[in-house]
Amino acid sequence: MILQNGAAVAIGLWTLFAYTLDSFDVAPRLAITSPTMRSGKTTLLSILTGLVPRALLASNISPASTFRVIESARPTLLIDEADTFARENEELRGILNSGHSRDAAFVVRTEGEGHEPRRFSTWGAMAVAGIGRLPATWLDRSIIIALKRKSPAEKIERLTRERKKALEPLARMAVRWAADNVKILEGSDPRCPIWAMIEP
Repeated sequence: MILQNGAAVAIGLWTLFAYTLDSFDVAPRLAITSPTMRSGKTTLLSILTGLVPRALLASNISPASTFRVIESARPTLLIDEADTFARENEELRGILNSGHSRDAAFVVRTEGEGHEPRRFSTWGAMAVAGIGRLPATWLDRSIIIALKRKSPAEKIERLTRERKKALEPLARMAVRWAADNVKILEGSDPRCPIWAMIEP
């Protein structure tokens, strides 16, 4: 992957956030974009599967499956190929949008022969990858990782199974860090930089 300055740090911090999700009231998405194919989006999601808690990587997912799997498994949901199925699916976009704020992270559906209403949680850490511009409502809720295709002069190493095994110690360190710091994070009230409060 060819990352912009600061992107690796942002990905690392978001990974730690996934372990400490319940310390926060807002769950920023990780939006992984590129202008063309073969820019490393799937590679980045594959790396995240080795780092985040309860990783669930899917290249297609239905609206009903989304809220049901979040409710039952509380995964870190990693969605690939979003440009092929999610842009025109308003129900899915609404479900994914709903999980950004803890207070609003629910959908209501009916179940069973009696059509009893039931509330499903959509609160969770989530990364979405796709070619081109993702929907504005996703980008507004996201840390954006913009990838580009490498030039002939840029060198990369392939993500082999052996290299992916090297992520295991990092994941264990993240678990330990989260356990040691979760209470500190719950009580934190960081100052928001002025530039982050200005409407674009």
